[in-house]
Amino acid sequence: MLEAFGKFVVKSKLFIILFSIILVFPALIGMMRTPINYDIFAYLPENLPSVQGQNIMNKTFGYGGTGILMVKNKTDVEVENLKEKIEKVDGVETVNWITDLADLTLPREFLPEDLVNQFYANDSTMMQIQFQEEAASEKTYHSVQEIKKILGPNVYFAGTPPMLTELRQLLESEMFVYSASGIGFILVLLGLTLPSFIIPILFSIGVSIIYNLGFPYYIGSSMSYITAAIAGALQLGVTMDFSIFLVHRYEEERKNKEKNEAMIVAIKRTALAILASSATAVAGFLAMVPMALGIGQDLGITMARGVIFSVLLILTLLPSLILVFDKWIQKVQHPVFIPSFQRLAQVVTRKYKVIFVVFLLLFIPAVIGLKNVNVIYDIDQLMPKSLDSIKNLDVIKKDFPSTDSAFLVMDQTLSDQDRITIKKQVENMDGIKKVISYDTFADPTIPTEFIPENLKTMFMRDNYIYMLVQMEYGSYDERTTQAIQQINNMIKPYEGHIYLTGQSVLQNDLTKTVQDDIKKVDLISIVAVLLIIALALRSIALPVILVGGIELAIYFNQGLDFYLGRSMPFIGSFAIGAIQLGSTINYAILLVTRYKEELENLSKVEAMYRALKASGKAILSSALALFAAVIGIYIFSDISLLRDLTFMIARGAIISLAVILILLPAVLLTLETFTSKLTLGWPKKTIKKQQKRTIESIDLAK
Repeated sequence: MLEAFGKFVVKSKLFIILFSIILVFPALIGMMRTPINYDIFAYLPENLPSVQGQNIMNKTFGYGGTGILMVKNKTDVEVENLKEKIEKVDGVETVNWITDLADLTLPREFLPEDLVNQFYANDSTMMQIQFQEEAASEKTYHSVQEIKKILGPNVYFAGTPPMLTELRQLLESEMFVYSASGIGFILVLLGLTLPSFIIPILFSIGVSIIYNLGFPYYIGSSMSYITAAIAGALQLGVTMDFSIFLVHRYEEERKNKEKNEAMIVAIKRTALAILASSATAVAGFLAMVPMALGIGQDLGITMARGVIFSVLLILTLLPSLILVFDKWIQKVQHPVFIPSFQRLAQVVTRKYKVIFVVFLLLFIPAVIGLKNVNVIYDIDQLMPKSLDSIKNLDVIKKDFPSTDSAFLVMDQTLSDQDRITIKKQVENMDGIKKVISYDTFADPTIPTEFIPENLKTMFMRDNYIYMLVQMEYGSYDERTTQAIQQINNMIKPYEGHIYLTGQSVLQNDLTKTVQDDIKKVDLISIVAVLLIIALALRSIALPVILVGGIELAIYFNQGLDFYLGRSMPFIGSFAIGAIQLGSTINYAILLVTRYKEELENLSKVEAMYRALKASGKAILSSALALFAAVIGIYIFSDISLLRDLTFMIARGAIISLAVILILLPAVLLTLETFTSKLTLGWPKKTIKKQQKRTIESIDLAK
């Protein structure tokens, strides 16, 4: 079957190239038109009360997105003029300032203190800008740009809408650099490790990346900015070794066969290995799909689909390109620069018992680091400090420290007495600075019909009423978390009629959702990869050994930040395990497959020595490919979340490389008896001591 497939590819090479190129054009259109979502909170589960409450605030009160604007050293008349200009911007629902609640001609001394403190501090005044749509929508994006054109000096614009707008502009300006750096580093790597074949490999994987990133548009889907930024580089790094498998085999067969025949054999001999290796990568990525946080599904499906596209084109387009350009490829052969693994193989096989003990002991610092590393969930902390909105927020907080707030939105099934009781109870909680509601500004003795309409519509619309809850502390302060928990417990009897929401609450739910998801992703990815290896290698022992080795590398990668005094972004807590396991387990499979082959005729020590020497170069190339593909984002990106995530992926590739080339051989040698008993088809012949040759004699014989 595989031979027939190889013959089809060889026979249809020109059609495959032409068809692949034709498909690039619609894929490029899709790639440019795929919507990118910059709002992490949009990926929270819809069944969370905080999300349901936020949806009510968006639809009923126009709180699709809320910005804050602080004006310094301006008269009230100048501020009112600015307010009126902003209100005319398309996409702005309303601008809330003191003039919505009191006449500007009234001296401040005659206004309620709570009202004055809400809008004034020192020589500054603050207003809220409510947008018609969500903070990450296209309409809000253009509205923010228009507002910025209106603003003059001594005006500070912050909040989620301007932050996401600036993040989008920054990412769009950096995307080309990400791609160029990934391609550049990979070119250097391939130039050092392959005698030629660079262009066909990059072209075939590049086409598969375009297909993958353009596909969501045609199924009406969007993509998170995190996925959009790293998917191409990650796909390039993860699937590069599949290309190298095919190229190496073709080179080997080309020495004594005509090019078409050599390619048929190369496809036949490597297709199963490529499919098996890709299956573990796909399993690792798909482990993120069941996450409650939707970004896991977004990243997982995108990367799994990317691996499938890459494998398809590596087995069709890459062979076609190699055959068509074989003449030129043969002309540009050059020496490769890969170190010999002879010395490493000697040390590892001689000292394997000591190394095995080291392997076991390393779990202790790895687990300690993992359990104690600081994980950042605060979206603001993960944003670039260079963004104007982040700088402005720091300035605003000096005059208005209580910028963190929440909303209590309730339907009118609650009585006035219930609302007053809830307000008083919340105000008395530790961590709550103030609760502002309709009752704060309206005298309860005045009939509703005499209350100004703009005051009523600010807090009461349709069937809903809301209260603004100002937090005393930051969103991720433990006291804020406790206050949110207290409020949620207090409003439980009114479940379905009252919701606590707002950014501080959504961030709190993000933390809990990710912490629950971590266990789920780790379990699914480990079980899936265990099953794939068990089926591929027909073993119970080998999956445990190989996954155990990679898990040590993952623990060390995630826990290392604790010892380095660094923090880990929340996405790294669940994504790194799935990505690193799925993409680097192939290195371990490659080593153990060669080890098994060498065991047919050699003792276990000699077999491992040979296996390390033979497979070390391929494992090194594969790990460096993943490292090279993503390290450029770490070097050139100003977005700390992307920098930290790609740094962990790159570092994970190197740690996995070290574990597989140094520690895993010792584990396999020590547990040889265990492996042989629990693996079908494992070489079990006993080689007598007098028939064994030392490692040095093997080299002399060679």
